[in-house]
Amino acid sequence: MVGTTVSHYRIIGKLGVGGMGVVYEAEDTRLPRRVALKFLSQELVGDPEASRRLQREADIIARLNHPNICTIYEIDEHEGRRFIVMERVNGQNLKLHMARKTFSDQEIVDIARQVAMALQAAHEGGIVHRDIKPGNIMVADDGVVKVLDFGLARRFMMPETGEVTMYGSTIPGRPLGTANYMAPERIAQGPLDPRSDLFSLGVVMYEMATGRLPFAGASPFETVTNILDKEPIPLEELSPKRSARVGRVVERLLTKRPQDRYHSAGALIEALDASSSRARRPWNRLFNPSKR
Repeated sequence: MVGTTVSHYRIIGKLGVGGMGVVYEAEDTRLPRRVALKFLSQELVGDPEASRRLQREADIIARLNHPNICTIYEIDEHEGRRFIVMERVNGQNLKLHMARKTFSDQEIVDIARQVAMALQAAHEGGIVHRDIKPGNIMVADDGVVKVLDFGLARRFMMPETGEVTMYGSTIPGRPLGTANYMAPERIAQGPLDPRSDLFSLGVVMYEMATGRLPFAGASPFETVTNILDKEPIPLEELSPKRSARVGRVVERLLTKRPQDRYHSAGALIEALDASSSRARRPWNRLFNPSKR
């Protein structure tokens, strides 16, 4: 589709491919800006469930307005293919960042804090992301972190009983998502719980700190077994120079039972602030060594 014009967007390049769709960079011919267009993949065109999921993703993101969440502009259709028009974030996803650099404790805390702020906004809006992983976390050139891809997100409500209940329906069968970052209750298809997002963020923090995943096995089955039954190697054993305070935050995030984790993203933010050993530096200094 590169070189074609869709509605009033001229597609200039491909940004990435996911499980459900493909994302292109495009130029808005009406306004002076670049945008990202997320299309359903060709094999899912005509699939009513896939179309509903894309519409649900657009509905969910539209409910949120936060500087750490990618902004959605509209949803449209072109030649039978639905697409979402989103903010184009100039930067790289966290997966690429981890492959290219070693993070300091402060950088880990700063990234995690911004993701936690996005999750706090989502959870307070009655939304669980359910797919927090490095590929869905963008670090912009100015250092601002943006959470992307709410394709697996679900809305929930908290009635007077205090029990979390889900709006709408979900797909029966195996849980959807990336196994390495799934909370135990997600794998077991237990009740919807916002704290599953905090577990996933704990996996991301562990990976940033050690360069490895805490539960990765030789096969998907072994990975799932490790998440359900085994404790990860303590962070300080793999990276002895890491702050013990950061290690304690990660350890609590990776506990098996949701009730043993931080009770909310807000509580996690407080813990991250307490674990910070020095004043937070400007983001452009964290990711631009020339400005240090």
